[in-house]
Amino acid sequence: MTVAPQVFEGADVTPDNGITAATVILIDDDHEFRKAIGDYLESNGVNIVAMAGVADIAARELDLSQCVIVLDMQLGDADGLDVMRRFRDVTDAPIILMTGHRKAEIDRVVGLELGADDYLIKPFSPRELLARIRVVGRRHDTLRMARDEHAGRSAEKRVEPEPPRVYRFGGWRLDRRGRQMTDPSGNVVSLTKGDFNLLVAFLDAAGKTLSREYLLNATRVHEDVFDRSIDVQILRLRRRFDNGGGAAGHDGRSIIRTERGAGYVFTIPVEAD
Repeated sequence: MTVAPQVFEGADVTPDNGITAATVILIDDDHEFRKAIGDYLESNGVNIVAMAGVADIAARELDLSQCVIVLDMQLGDADGLDVMRRFRDVTDAPIILMTGHRKAEIDRVVGLELGADDYLIKPFSPRELLARIRVVGRRHDTLRMARDEHAGRSAEKRVEPEPPRVYRFGGWRLDRRGRQMTDPSGNVVSLTKGDFNLLVAFLDAAGKTLSREYLLNATRVHEDVFDRSIDVQILRLRRRFDNGGGAAGHDGRSIIRTERGAGYVFTIPVEAD
């Protein structure tokens, strides 16, 4: 099912524009749980949009410009990870995953790989959920405001040249505007929003060691309890390179090399135009 520019067929979606998060979109197919959590959050001044699953999402007008999404991984009519993937295609709004079914660490890691900002295993305290909503919303807004402020200062000082439109490295090609990467055989390689931002950060600083903190900011991952999630994203990028045959005789680990105690460096020469 095509999800862009809409998240779900039939859904009227306002894309994310970075405005301060003010609404929680709560998606869970358990009516009693949904009502209890919704009532608690509303009693604490949070505006709630509550839905049971994909059918509700498709029937509602969703404003993703100022929200935090709280999503159950096991919905009655869809896999929560697939639903999250569709949201992540069109917004960088914070997403908190909930589950009472998938407790294995690998499922938590998969959720983070796909772009989740936080993760809660049921049962949990509504108070804890509220705290996490506030944390991810606040840090999302702080990071966005910092980026906007930096962009504003740069614009005042000088007119910045346009960023490169195409990157080429070791037979690979990344179209920045089209957000599309192809391997040396010409096959299109799928990238999440986090993958794309991470790769651009490396390509813009090829040959330089980039710290984890720098990469966390560049990829929108900002919840410090999941600091090592940047390692997971890098692992995923390395695998994409390995699946595409590597580059210039190098595998994924040597393309993105770990500098112990310092960060990571992209080792392949990059041409940009």
